[in-house]
Amino acid sequence: MTASHMLGVGCATLLVPVACAGDLAKESAQRGDTDWFKKAGCGVFVHYLEGIQNNPGRIHSLGRHTSWDQCVREFDAERFAETMREVGAGYVIFTVMQITRYMIAPNATFDRITGYKPGQACARRDLIEDLYQSLHKRGIPLMLYWTGDGPRGDAQAAKAFGWRQPVTEEFLSKWCRVAAEYGERYGPKVRGWWVDGCYRWLGYDDEKLARLAKALKAGYPHRIVAFNPGVEKRVGAYSRHEDYTCGEQNHFRDMPVNRFVDGEQWHILSYLGSSWGHPGCRYTKRQLSDYVFEVTRRGGVVSVDALLYRDGSLDRSQVEVLKAVRRELETGKAPSPFPPGNLAYRKPTRLLSLDGSRELEVNSGVFFPWLGVDGRIDTLALAGGQWPWTFEVDLVDTVPIRRVKVTFGKGYATHFEIRVSTDGEQWKTVRKKTDHDGSPFEARFHPTLARYIRVCGIEPNGPKQRGVQMSIAELEAYK
Repeated sequence: MTASHMLGVGCATLLVPVACAGDLAKESAQRGDTDWFKKAGCGVFVHYLEGIQNNPGRIHSLGRHTSWDQCVREFDAERFAETMREVGAGYVIFTVMQITRYMIAPNATFDRITGYKPGQACARRDLIEDLYQSLHKRGIPLMLYWTGDGPRGDAQAAKAFGWRQPVTEEFLSKWCRVAAEYGERYGPKVRGWWVDGCYRWLGYDDEKLARLAKALKAGYPHRIVAFNPGVEKRVGAYSRHEDYTCGEQNHFRDMPVNRFVDGEQWHILSYLGSSWGHPGCRYTKRQLSDYVFEVTRRGGVVSVDALLYRDGSLDRSQVEVLKAVRRELETGKAPSPFPPGNLAYRKPTRLLSLDGSRELEVNSGVFFPWLGVDGRIDTLALAGGQWPWTFEVDLVDTVPIRRVKVTFGKGYATHFEIRVSTDGEQWKTVRKKTDHDGSPFEARFHPTLARYIRVCGIEPNGPKQRGVQMSIAELEAYK
C-alpha cells in the first residue's frame, strides 16, 4: 500500500501462454464472486516481510535475524490461525512479497527468471499452503497481498524482469507468469488478491491491469482482485478489471452509500495502530466497533491492518479491539438518532483548515472530531494548530435538509458560516452569523440537497478575542 509500500519444496515449472497485448486488452478477466466477501464483513490484514519480521531493529522480529528461508520456516501458522479465530476474522489478507525478492512460498518461474536458487528469494516452505490449511479448518478464507511493481528493489531481480518506469512489456509479461504460477497452484484455496503498486504514475492503464487481473485469476476465475491506485480522497473504483475497491485510507472514516461503487464491492483498508503494522490502538473498542457495524450495515467490507510478530502472534491490545468488533457485528443494533431525526448523529467528521484544504491536529490530543456528533453536549470537538478552523460532517447519504443546529462549547465562533455540499467540492452558504454570543444557533432554510455540512469558524482569528476559539459540542442536521 502507498504508506506501507515500505518496507521448502521445489516446484515444477509452469508454462503459462501469454496472449498478445491487443487480445488481452479486449478480454477482461471474469468477474469474481464478492458475495462471500460481503458476508464476511470484516477481516484482518497483516504485513509479513523480510524487512519487518526478520529485522532485529523492528519489534515484529522479536529480536531475531536469520535467513529469510529460516524465518519463514519458523512462522507458526497454527498459532496465527487460532488468533484469527479468536478475533473472529471474516478473512485474512497476508503479504506474499513487497519490493524485495523475498517471497513466502516457492515459485519456479521467479527462480528461473532471476537466477536465484530455491530458498535464496522464494522460501522453500510453502507458507501459503500452510496458511490455507490452518485457516481453512477454522472456516477462515485466505486472501493474498501482491504488487504490480514486483521486486523492483532487488538489483538482480529488477534487471532480470526488465523493470523500468513506465512498466515495460517485458516486465509485465514475466511478472504475470509468476503470479499465474501461484494462481494455478492454489486454485480456490486463495479467494482473492489485494494488489499494491498499480499506480498510474508507474504506467499502469486499463490494458495492463486487464493482463494482470487475468494472471491473478489463473486457476480460479472467481477469485476477487483489487488494484491500488494509492490513497485517494474517498474509497472508489479504479478499474473495470477489479471486483472490489482497494480502499486504502489513512483513517477509518469514509462510508459506503450502498454496497457497490461503479459495480465494485465497496471495501476499505486502514490501520489500527499509529501506522501500518504498528502496535497499539488509535481507536477505542467502541469507536471501531461502531464504525465497522455501520459500514457493514450499508453493505461495505472493512479490512483492519494489525501488527504481526515473527512467531505468528498479534499485538494483544489489537486482539482485544478486534474481538470487540466481531461481537458488535454479531449482536449489535443500529443506534437510533439522538435527538430523534438528527441526520448528523455519529456520522464521519473532520477538523479542517478554514478553507477546507487540509486536516488539522486534534487540540490537546483529546478533542476528537467525532465528539461533535456523539449526542452529548459535555464533549467537544476542537482543532489545534490555528485559530480559525472548519468542522465538517459527512451525512453519507445525499438528502434534502432544512435545519442545522450548532451547540458550541466554552469556546465559540463570533463570526461563522454554515455551508453545505453534495460532492464535497462545490459549497453553498446557507447561513452567516456575525457578532455571535456563543449560545446554541439554529439555522432554518429552504430544503437543500446536501451530503456534507461545514461550520466555518472565521473569528476569533487570533488570541485575546471574544469567544477564545471555536469548539463544537454538537452539530445536528434535520430534514
